[in-house]
Amino acid sequence: MAEAVEELRDSLTGDVLVEGDREYERARLCFNLLIDRRPAVIARSIDIDDVAAALAFGQARGLEIAVRGGGHNPAGHCAVDDGLVIDLSRMRDVSVDPKKRIAISQGGATWLDFDAATQAHGLVTPGGVVGSTGVTGLALGGGIGHLTAQYGLTCDNLIAAELVTPAGEVVRASDDQNPELLWGLRGGGGNFGVVAQAEFRLHPLERVVGGRLEYTGERVAAALRLFRELAIDGPHELSIQAQLTTEASLSPQLVVVPCYTGEGEDPEVLRPLSSVPGLVKDSVRRQGFLEQQRIFDPGYGVDRNYWKGHFVAELPDKLIDDLLGRITALNRPPGGILIESLHGAPKDVELASAALCYRDAAFNISVMASWTDPAHDEESVAWARETAAAIEPWSVSGGYANYMQADEPLDRVRAAFGPDSFARLQALKSRYDPGNVLHRNQNIPPAR
Repeated sequence: MAEAVEELRDSLTGDVLVEGDREYERARLCFNLLIDRRPAVIARSIDIDDVAAALAFGQARGLEIAVRGGGHNPAGHCAVDDGLVIDLSRMRDVSVDPKKRIAISQGGATWLDFDAATQAHGLVTPGGVVGSTGVTGLALGGGIGHLTAQYGLTCDNLIAAELVTPAGEVVRASDDQNPELLWGLRGGGGNFGVVAQAEFRLHPLERVVGGRLEYTGERVAAALRLFRELAIDGPHELSIQAQLTTEASLSPQLVVVPCYTGEGEDPEVLRPLSSVPGLVKDSVRRQGFLEQQRIFDPGYGVDRNYWKGHFVAELPDKLIDDLLGRITALNRPPGGILIESLHGAPKDVELASAALCYRDAAFNISVMASWTDPAHDEESVAWARETAAAIEPWSVSGGYANYMQADEPLDRVRAAFGPDSFARLQALKSRYDPGNVLHRNQNIPPAR
């Protein structure tokens, strides 16, 4: 292998890491410490030619191949034991055309890179809420965030992509070139090639009314019910999310995060949130969009995670009560339950424009167990699974690909797209990756 690695080094403009190299340990790290894998080779590409060379190298030597963008996938698809990681983290340029309102983002760019570049021109695209998340990975799996109600899912704003297929072909997907592939990339993940750059539609926006409202105690249930009403009936100018956690005392705690893009410093639609008893902190104010993007800013590679969830058509009182019971069931802080609203713009998009079938859902409810002690692995995973099972009676449309763990069955992946879209995606897989080389994802197997 040593001789082959030297050949790879000679063929790449970027660098190649193996165990023992100074940066190897940091480069193999995923955000989720539950994933601890040791690749044989990490190829840190800096351009599309490097990506093609690394992809060819891995196949020629029969190595299992993983692709790393931001490394945030909870399933750890970005790492592989004894295989090859094509690491795009050195490909982070984001170029902006403010006149055409288009941004071109390299495959390893993060949302911090992207938002900083676009906000320099007073522009945005709806993206993730954690700055270190990869732009491309989030977009290929859908993309829910602070601007979903206003501008749709991230994939709805994906207008073109350039990727390298396992055959070594560089393919452009757009409305004019390979439009079926563009459709598949809007939700179908990294199944068809390694995306070296992606183009996004931009929207003018500089400031929002946003921040955090925190509630504790017995009135958390009332605050969660009010969040539900705003998330269902609120205007398109309001995206809103909620996270249910516990304090150290195991008392339930609710964090509601609105992002309002309409007029005024004190919008009437948000005032009821400030009047609920149990409110202990209110940081909602008019602020720059970059400040809104820093509201959720967890550390990278600091804890162990297991996520499992469902899209739901409603958030009835019974489900709210069940969630409140589950958040304290572990007898220690278990992590959190994230509730993301899908009202507004996602419902306005032409259904045939993307390979997704969860637009009819009202919420994405994700059980996010997080802990630091490996001794808690088994009980934390069990808590997440049992809590997700309590949500399942209200489930629609499978799960959210960006949050799925690697142990999700194929039926759950298929349900996220629906049978017709899944068949189309399998046909695309058969065309661009018939050998299923790129299977470290929420995998769509080739059609038989």
